[in-house]
Amino acid sequence: MKKTFAPQLLALCLALVTLLSLAGCKQAETGDTPDSRTPAEESVQEPADQQETELAAEPETDIRTVTFYDSDGETVLNTVEVPLGETVQPENAEKDGYTFVGWFATPKLVREFDFTKAIREDTAVYAGFASQMEDTREFAILGFGASPLLAESNWGAVINDEHRMTKEDAEGKNVYTITVDLEEGDMFQFAIDGTWADQRGFGYIEDGTLDGTEYLKGNAGLGGGDTRRANIEVAVSGNYTFTLVTYPGEDSYLTTDPQYTEEGKENFNVNPFDTITWTYNG
Repeated sequence: MKKTFAPQLLALCLALVTLLSLAGCKQAETGDTPDSRTPAEESVQEPADQQETELAAEPETDIRTVTFYDSDGETVLNTVEVPLGETVQPENAEKDGYTFVGWFATPKLVREFDFTKAIREDTAVYAGFASQMEDTREFAILGFGASPLLAESNWGAVINDEHRMTKEDAEGKNVYTITVDLEEGDMFQFAIDGTWADQRGFGYIEDGTLDGTEYLKGNAGLGGGDTRRANIEVAVSGNYTFTLVTYPGEDSYLTTDPQYTEEGKENFNVNPFDTITWTYNG
């Protein structure tokens, strides 16, 4: 009698179908079908050493360099490393035969450096050195207005002892002072004569305000586009003391001014270091 394998074969087929069905369900649930990933996705993987390099990369430095230059704009006097966002302290500077007059933000020495400003990038600071030279000039206050002193001056037509500044005895500096009564609306400058030679106007004053009140302001006058030759206008009446500090060895001339002439060059005399300070006496 022959044996038959039909029941066993049928059972084996059913088991195989069941296993294939279960595998298909698992792939459907996970979405991980054999065709769901491209060969590129399967092969892209950062090498271990590259991953380690990226992890080891250092963050951007928080240090900035401040370089202090001589007045020639090239000679380095010192360099200082400053934490980002902090301020730098001014350096002491000396040069034989010169007077140090301050640190400037530009190589042309036209704007003083602000040491209260936070350092956020590598920064250059320039030393201002003025040659030591005796100033033999006499300066006077010239102008016009309601005050008797300037009404008499009539823009320099009259210059007497009351208009002339007094030169102080100051070692290594040329210091001139004058104390005057002025009225609101008065306008004036300091110069050496009635032709307005070597005039020193509003641009030589660092700040015309006091405790938030404007006492002195600039008025174009003879200045044109240069505030150093602009009139000083009085905004608050009262008694004032003015101090003019000069460094004649650093005088220069506005030769690019359309009205400049060699004969009248002193009318275009300017200086990067001269200053006018003032005190309101009430």
